[in-house]
Amino acid sequence: MPSKDMNALAGIRNAGSLVIADTADFDDIARFKPSEGTTNPSLLYQAAQLPQYSNILDETVKFARHLDGTLTNSQRLDRAVEYLAVEFGSKIYELTGGISTEADVTYSFNVQATIDAALRILKLYEERNVPKSAVRIKISATWEGIQAARILEHKHGVSVLITIVFGLSQAIAAAEAGVTCIAPYVGRIGDWYRANGGFLQPKGLDVGVSRVKDMQNYIRKHGYRTKVMAASFRNPEQAVALAGVDFLTIAPSILLRLEEMSSDVEPQLTIESGIT
Repeated sequence: MPSKDMNALAGIRNAGSLVIADTADFDDIARFKPSEGTTNPSLLYQAAQLPQYSNILDETVKFARHLDGTLTNSQRLDRAVEYLAVEFGSKIYELTGGISTEADVTYSFNVQATIDAALRILKLYEERNVPKSAVRIKISATWEGIQAARILEHKHGVSVLITIVFGLSQAIAAAEAGVTCIAPYVGRIGDWYRANGGFLQPKGLDVGVSRVKDMQNYIRKHGYRTKVMAASFRNPEQAVALAGVDFLTIAPSILLRLEEMSSDVEPQLTIESGIT
């Protein structure tokens, strides 16, 4: 039985969910001790504004200036962003033991470009002695992205996290492709329903939470190896409602609120819930 003295964040972890801090700020990562870390362009932009990380920006600029002169400006920018992501990601790996890094979304409709970007990122990590087994490559849930993920998983032994998952059909396609993990966006699913007619969302039902529960239960019921990493939370209650999902990636502001909530947390997703 959960302890009445347990805060909600501890309760979520006790329910079997692994928690990831949705930030590239090393101080926040050290504060919450997540099971792994993540980067994406918006998180990198936020962290890069902080003066304590100016040395990382300086290294990235130096790297970009020494790139092959035959590259276009766009290609040079892409390589610089990959380098910056790996610079942050390598330090996050040191704090957590695992890191997810995104292949640029501009490649989302190009299978080969996505594969090439993923392999470049992994090579940069290898140069920093970060093992491939500790890295997940984040790829958008387009048809081309899922095909690239299939090739990376099966031909290159790369762990792939399919992101921007909004529906069960995307979740099933990714699971059929054998990806390691999917990231459905809880808050954004609910945002869409509210923006496109609140009548679509029954009163008292959080559609984002409901959709992610459907995905987790389906994947467990059918025995796929794919794990579910719920993301894009709008409030701590959504995270509590998904206690027991494989992974939760949560912004520091909501992690703080979960720590402040004195609440028993009952597992909402279990092996048994996936069978029924």
